[in-house]
Amino acid sequence: MPSNSSVVFRDVLVKYGMVTALDGLDLEIPEKGVFGLLGRNGAGKTTAIRAITGLVWLSAGILNVFGENPWKRGFPRDRISVLFAEDGLGPSLTVLENLRVWAGFHGYKKEKAGILAREIIRKLGIEDLKQTRVSDLSTGNRRIVAVARTFMLPSDMVVLDEPTSSLDPVRASEIREAIKTLSKSRLVLLSTHNLSEAEELCDTVAIVDSGKLILSGRPGELDSASAGNYAVKTEESPLLFRGESYSPGEHGSVIINCTDSPADVLSELIASGNRVIEFKQYRKNLSSILM
Repeated sequence: MPSNSSVVFRDVLVKYGMVTALDGLDLEIPEKGVFGLLGRNGAGKTTAIRAITGLVWLSAGILNVFGENPWKRGFPRDRISVLFAEDGLGPSLTVLENLRVWAGFHGYKKEKAGILAREIIRKLGIEDLKQTRVSDLSTGNRRIVAVARTFMLPSDMVVLDEPTSSLDPVRASEIREAIKTLSKSRLVLLSTHNLSEAEELCDTVAIVDSGKLILSGRPGELDSASAGNYAVKTEESPLLFRGESYSPGEHGSVIINCTDSPADVLSELIASGNRVIEFKQYRKNLSSILM
């Protein structure tokens, strides 16, 4: 595994009965920074996270996490801290008690657990919540506490699965600010279907759809990365290109995936006998991929 990658998927297949959740996923996640895993609901994001944390078995392919198999005995699971949709906070405990108990579960003595809990509360500016029972918290405040717990203990990777899902814009903004404050000197893997959130928080992103990698790169570069395709309309269908026959899709166009220059592609289309009536470069609409 490359030394600059914490996680490597190679042709990973995960199936639940007849349902394919990951379909030949190839993906590399770096050692540091905020890495966004983007995709619509059901794209395979949560399955990929569960595979990383050893909660899902592969049907085929290879997955390495920190250079190791995440299912092997003795895998250092304390190197990964995860926040799923269900936060698991104790509703009858106060915020401070929840954080102290969590540290205690991970082997910290009472005094050290209290220090860690109070430190993360201070960092996030939620001192006014520390004696509040979780059952009395608003949805947004509860999510902030869950984020605090996820970042509280030392780890090499923090995984956040849709941390702002179902929150109002104000609370979602507060969660993003908390993530910015805490995302230092380790890898943060952020699963989201919100492109603007990824642009705000992430250093690099990967877009998955139907369990496959669609695009990857820096958020601001993804629109240009989707170039290299051509939309072609012809007088008659199907379109012929390099020995293959293509039927028109939406809006009557065929989308050709080819990195050759526009002049070369158009010349080749005409030489293949196509009567081209419209030819233009095509960019995928990233927002539509994530809806």
